[in-house]
Amino acid sequence: MIPDSEVLEWARAVREAGFFARLALGVGGVADVGAIRVTGRDALAFLHSQVTNEVEGLAPGAGNYSARVTAQGQLLELFSLHRLSEVEAAEVWLILERDRIASLVASFEEMVFSDDVAFEEISDAYRWSILEGARAGELLDRCLPLAEDSGSALEAFSSRALGRAPAAPEARVIRRSFTGDRGFLFALPIGDPASVALEEQLAREAAAAGFRELPESRLGEILEVLRVEAGSVRIGPDTRGRKRVLPETGLEQLAVSYGKGCYLGQEVIARIRTYGSLPFGLRGLVFAPAADDGPGPRRILEELPAEGEPLIVKGGESIGQIASRTLSPTMEAAIAYAYLDRAHRTPGTRLLLALGGHCVEAEVRLLPFYSAPEVGERVAWLYDQGVRSFAEGREERALGLFEEALRIDPGFSDGYEAVGVVLGRRERFHEAIDVFKRLEEIAPDEPMVHTNLSLYFMKVGDKENAEAEAARAMQKEMARQSGRSVDTEVLDRVLVEQQRSEALRKKEMFAQVLEIDPEDGIALFGLGNALATLGQAEEAVGVYERASRAEGDNSAIHLAHGKALEKLGRDAEARSVYGEGMEVASRRGDLLPLKEMEHRLLLLRASASEGSQVEAGEHPLE
Repeated sequence: MIPDSEVLEWARAVREAGFFARLALGVGGVADVGAIRVTGRDALAFLHSQVTNEVEGLAPGAGNYSARVTAQGQLLELFSLHRLSEVEAAEVWLILERDRIASLVASFEEMVFSDDVAFEEISDAYRWSILEGARAGELLDRCLPLAEDSGSALEAFSSRALGRAPAAPEARVIRRSFTGDRGFLFALPIGDPASVALEEQLAREAAAAGFRELPESRLGEILEVLRVEAGSVRIGPDTRGRKRVLPETGLEQLAVSYGKGCYLGQEVIARIRTYGSLPFGLRGLVFAPAADDGPGPRRILEELPAEGEPLIVKGGESIGQIASRTLSPTMEAAIAYAYLDRAHRTPGTRLLLALGGHCVEAEVRLLPFYSAPEVGERVAWLYDQGVRSFAEGREERALGLFEEALRIDPGFSDGYEAVGVVLGRRERFHEAIDVFKRLEEIAPDEPMVHTNLSLYFMKVGDKENAEAEAARAMQKEMARQSGRSVDTEVLDRVLVEQQRSEALRKKEMFAQVLEIDPEDGIALFGLGNALATLGQAEEAVGVYERASRAEGDNSAIHLAHGKALEKLGRDAEARSVYGEGMEVASRRGDLLPLKEMEHRLLLLRASASEGSQVEAGEHPLE
């Protein structure tokens, strides 16, 4: 739904003043929240094995943002998770949209065997209220004073996500933002006089402090505008069209713990982090002001494809899929989310989109469109502490601080560089490559990115990519020194032509060797690589088959053969080749080819699983 002028005025006022809102059943969307209470002796251990973020390591009162994914890493649900108490039978709350609760409970119960764990929806046992804004912490202090020796309420919640309200002991106060500003969610037991009094006090104090009390009838629409500005992902509008592995959404920085043990979907998500190279990534689009004869912001949103449908540029090429959209009072423009392919998702890229019978320009942005004013200060502090820890030799702590900065600000380029350097020092080279590939999308003109990529590709034995990245670094450095902007498309064309020229030379050289000995396995392997570089995948497959017969114990041949089959869409054959290659690599101790074949085989199996479900009539994530 496209917001009308009244909703936009409310959203604009909220950004300036903050707001207090009483939630009501049926308001819809992010405003219609509820909760699942999880209890039992095995509650912590069970949830720890089923969700993407930390559970067993949470202290009482602590919480985080987490997700439920399939065994293939495909996103099913998003929620915040909060540990209440440290009693023998632990209690955990999961907060999410009310209409998503039944499906999440069902998915958990399918995995319960002998575990002592129970799930109870408690949404209707509470009244729910939201307080958000830059001064929300100050107002919370006034409403929830603690004992003199206990500090302030704000301090109590600075390191906690959930706690009790002293004035109403049965109420719960949950640190949770719905709009990108500092926020608190209040769960107030129905029928509890102290909770009623607390809600009335919150409303009075908020009004006196200039906070707006949002109208119940428009609450869902107002919060949806603010939600899109804040870059928050919703199951449904942001996951339609195809099943999404969680890292495509960019939420892995926020909702995934890479330090915890095994959980459902962990293998796929961990390998994506290790090897990177996602086909689509979630970005924001800001639509340019309309020309005199062009459509206005409202009409642009009306003409955008439905959520999950292809996004088409001028010329007819599909570059991704569209997701949430709204009119933004902060940006004063039409904005939208889109999953974009590698060639079109670099921030700052200007796209000419085909809408209706005309074209509209949009600029690619990193999410979020809006960040709370204090975010920059927090990120700078975390980065400074990380640098200090790194200088003191505490690399693991430094890595955690840098990653926390990126969770808060996914566009913080210095954070990516720092994470990549620390990972490289710890010899986690594939992960470092993934981080610098992400940084390349944010800082496409920076030579340092390619210098580091060249180093780490060389560390993993990928000489071809190492040389290509070194060439990119040199050319971008020359462009910088000359004061010219870097035309990455021209640069890539030059590098492709250089690779093509080298491949033609090698093709001729290996062909001459094969005239002498047609079964020379190394020459066949080299010829297959040259053909693959030249885009002649069909011919390359035939040559790799001959090479495998001649050099059956060469795991690199199996890897190259499988890649060529993938390019031709012959995935079943590729899976078979990778399986044979993994046996060879395991027997010979070829760790790098083994890891890459495991990764590619895993993704092919996930893709096959998704395809079979779609063919069977299952609509993804509905």
